[in-house]
Amino acid sequence: MITGSLKNKIDAIWQDFFNENMAQVSDIVNQLTTLMFIKMLDDKQNAIEAQASIIGIKPVEKDLVFKSGNYRNYEIINGEKTLKFEIPYEELRWKNFKNLNSMDLARRIKNYVVPFIKDPDNEAVGKFCLYAKKYSFGFDDKERLLTSVVDKLSDPELNFDNTDLMGDVYEYMCGSGISGQFRTPRHIIDMAVEMMKPRLGEKIIDPAMGTAGFLIEAAKYIKEHQKADLLNVQNAKVFSDSMFFGCDNDTNMARIGYMNCILHGIKDPNISIDSLLESENAKDYLGKFDLVLANPPFSGKLVESAINGKILSITKTKKTELLFVALMDMLLKPGGRCMTIVPDGVLSNGASSKSGKAFIQLRSELIEKQRLIAVVSMPQGIFSAPTKKGSASKGATVKTSFLIFEKTNKGGTDNVWFYNMQNDGFTLDAKRKEIPGSDIPDVISRWNNIQNEKTRVRTDCSFFVPVDEIRKNKYDLTFKKYRKVEKKQIVYRQSEEILFDINNINKEIEDGIKGLK
Repeated sequence: MITGSLKNKIDAIWQDFFNENMAQVSDIVNQLTTLMFIKMLDDKQNAIEAQASIIGIKPVEKDLVFKSGNYRNYEIINGEKTLKFEIPYEELRWKNFKNLNSMDLARRIKNYVVPFIKDPDNEAVGKFCLYAKKYSFGFDDKERLLTSVVDKLSDPELNFDNTDLMGDVYEYMCGSGISGQFRTPRHIIDMAVEMMKPRLGEKIIDPAMGTAGFLIEAAKYIKEHQKADLLNVQNAKVFSDSMFFGCDNDTNMARIGYMNCILHGIKDPNISIDSLLESENAKDYLGKFDLVLANPPFSGKLVESAINGKILSITKTKKTELLFVALMDMLLKPGGRCMTIVPDGVLSNGASSKSGKAFIQLRSELIEKQRLIAVVSMPQGIFSAPTKKGSASKGATVKTSFLIFEKTNKGGTDNVWFYNMQNDGFTLDAKRKEIPGSDIPDVISRWNNIQNEKTRVRTDCSFFVPVDEIRKNKYDLTFKKYRKVEKKQIVYRQSEEILFDINNINKEIEDGIKGLK
């Protein structure tokens, strides 16, 4: 989350774009995040070199983006591979071109650095070229703007090594309402990952990945908890190449998500630019995954003819919040598990609404055919993303919950665990300031000791509900449906006694007035 001096610095960069009449938000995001990526490549290498220097060795060449010697860029002319230019790797590094004059800086980035990061043969940036096909250098005749932005991004506080700062900047910009998108808060992602405990070798997917926050935090969790296993060469290859999958139908988001992944140690993430809800786009993904972690779009609609027919067999609807959950069910292999954020309408809408049948159909699928494990209710306002003017972005105050379920294809739901989280550690207004008393540690603690939850009473913040009771309530999955509120009995005095006291008080007042007279 961007606050304080960092927020002010991003605001200043944003203002630079406006001052040069580049006011289209998507253009700003496109140009700014690409410059950030270029800087992140250098920041990451600086960190590798510093670490190697401490222990008195040279960094391993294959781990470096900017290697020793010269970089060669080729183009195809008349069917033959021809050298386009050659330049020392060192001249492609941010630290070595950031202080050039405006014209030289623009030429260096446009003619050499951009081709470097878009080069399909450049293994150091992986498949970035696939996600940067539509990117074009946007600072022609705006060299002064480029110099100002590069200068501000060179601030020491904007060090992008091992930081999801690019995603945080995107989240902040999304507060202005670009495409109605906003990112899942980092601490909420951390909670989900901590609860689902991803393991080395599992195939993990986020079918609506945005900036790939769930994938990155899952990778961090595995690195932290399975350090020794990752020392094995084969395990390290599996981790880098075949564990992490993400999809987004927005080219900018796919590129940013890919950037984030490779800069957080996932060397070859499997990122696709499409919607898995549509046509047969998901055919190569169905039944392949051990873990789904996601926060899919709310309140969207698709044309029915474009929706994958298999998804419609689970819930016949056009609503994306239902379609995505059905898709996640289909993505899992037997034994696979899912933790996804949904708006609370998914948990409770029913026969009273025209589209209620689809909601009940989906909940019935999760309970009767799969194994619904838990519902974690979150506070309303948890997604309040600050805008440039300080108000909340559209749709950002929807009440949401986490759904956790396991793919079985044969049912198995017995008791569903409910938790009512009321404090996520931040205020629930647009400013989202950090406050004490977060419920998240308690959520994780109770989840990790779920066998002890069987004795909880319905007046507690968590408890089990038998599946038969949920069936009787049309599969309603809202916490408030099952909690019990203790009402303390208040015994009032008899009215005659109260009236007697009032008369005595009035008499005292009358006597007092007489005395004063």
